[in-house]
Amino acid sequence: MLAANFEVYQVAAETAVAGGDFYDSAPERFPDFYYLYPPISIVPFLPFVAVGRWSGFFVHTALEVVLALALAWLIVRWIERHRALSRLDHALIAGFVVGSIHAVPSLIYGQVNLRLALLIGLGLFLLERAVATGPSTRARSQLEALAGVALAGAALLKVFPAAVGLWLLRLRAWLAVAGALATGLGGLALGAAIFGLERTRAFFFEVLLPEGDAEAFVGGLDPGVSYVTVRRPLSVLFDLEPALLSVAAAAVLLPPLAYVYAGPIETPLDRLVAAHATLLVVLVFFPSYPLYYVILFGTLVPLLYLLETPAVRVPFVGGALVANLAITGGTLEDVAAAVPSVGEPLLVVGMPVLTVATPMLVGCLSMLVGCVLYRRGRTLE
Repeated sequence: MLAANFEVYQVAAETAVAGGDFYDSAPERFPDFYYLYPPISIVPFLPFVAVGRWSGFFVHTALEVVLALALAWLIVRWIERHRALSRLDHALIAGFVVGSIHAVPSLIYGQVNLRLALLIGLGLFLLERAVATGPSTRARSQLEALAGVALAGAALLKVFPAAVGLWLLRLRAWLAVAGALATGLGGLALGAAIFGLERTRAFFFEVLLPEGDAEAFVGGLDPGVSYVTVRRPLSVLFDLEPALLSVAAAAVLLPPLAYVYAGPIETPLDRLVAAHATLLVVLVFFPSYPLYYVILFGTLVPLLYLLETPAVRVPFVGGALVANLAITGGTLEDVAAAVPSVGEPLLVVGMPVLTVATPMLVGCLSMLVGCVLYRRGRTLE
């Protein structure tokens, strides 16, 4: 799987340059892997058409590492607005962002998830800076609009981050909303202008709107499938059509998010907790791959440093630790194949559990509980 995703991007870029349908082209090594993102998102990969597969992968990986380090720097800046950090803290944060179990697979596959995490972290950081500057200033307006641009950039990469717009609406950050809409719609229009309306139509009607893996949830999601989503336990507990399963997932996740949003959001920590709750809900509402956990980094790491109340820290830190256990049914199957004497008993015990929930899902929900408890504590003050 080394460079699998990068190869998809490069082949799609080569097809785009040749005037072909890059939604219908796949690498020879991975004939079932296709490009799945808005047309404009392929533009950064066009320069890689001029280089070889492995030299391009090396450059792409180096760029992702640099962007990950930029995210680490941003996280340090965010934390140091509220407390001092040592050089060891700086190194630990950088090491986690670049070298954690959540980040390394994206680098191995040649994914773009670390730049996605940077755009989301940057958008939320700029939004916080905007709020902190006070009402109705030119600096606030500029920062707020730029926050929307950054968040829309993330949505143009992978689409689902568009749901982070819920947080913009809660803050009534209308300039951020305007910036996001202008960037998103402008990006789609630019993609249509460069690659033709047919490619944009194909993206919406052949890639985005089809149900895709929705049928995988019918009768309960297979434990070997790696999705991190609240739809997993719901698909086991209830026999629902895919559309109703989405409604059920929203019914489970929106009440705790609404509770976090309901109280006064006055302090930087209030806003950080609410922003993190938003990202958690977005992550586990959709059928998300474990690789997407990195989108939490921009709010997760600051909260690990800034949350102090023990009743909040226990479920939050505990959830963050549990989420590091990237175990699925596929993991147990691999162990059973390698060491049957150990793996087969694990399959018997672990598969029923992993059918209902993966450790990463449990960890995310535990952190969401921590966000709810934080809000409850603030309400009772």
